[in-house]
Amino acid sequence: MSTLKIWDLHLKYDGPVTKEFLEGNIKLAESIAQEEGVIWKIWTHEEGTNHYGSTYLFKNIDFLNKYKEMHVKRLNSIGITDIKDHVFDILEDVSKINNAPLQ
Repeated sequence: MSTLKIWDLHLKYDGPVTKEFLEGNIKLAESIAQEEGVIWKIWTHEEGTNHYGSTYLFKNIDFLNKYKEMHVKRLNSIGITDIKDHVFDILEDVSKINNAPLQ
């Protein structure tokens, strides 16, 4: 089994999607790109709803847990409390067959 971990996160954001909000996301993305143990992150949004999410690939569970604790506190500090998440192991052999970006 791989030491890589997927963190799948879903939340509801009821605030306005303003220019400032979008610029803040760019700054947040830039800071996430520097986080130790984060290999990549995909940002998601369900069109026409207030449902947002992301899927991360981490080097291992220790990096994931450290980041998760910090990030959930950050989300809570801006009023986001409806958060659902899952941590998954990766089945690398079969994922590689389907060109999974595991690097």
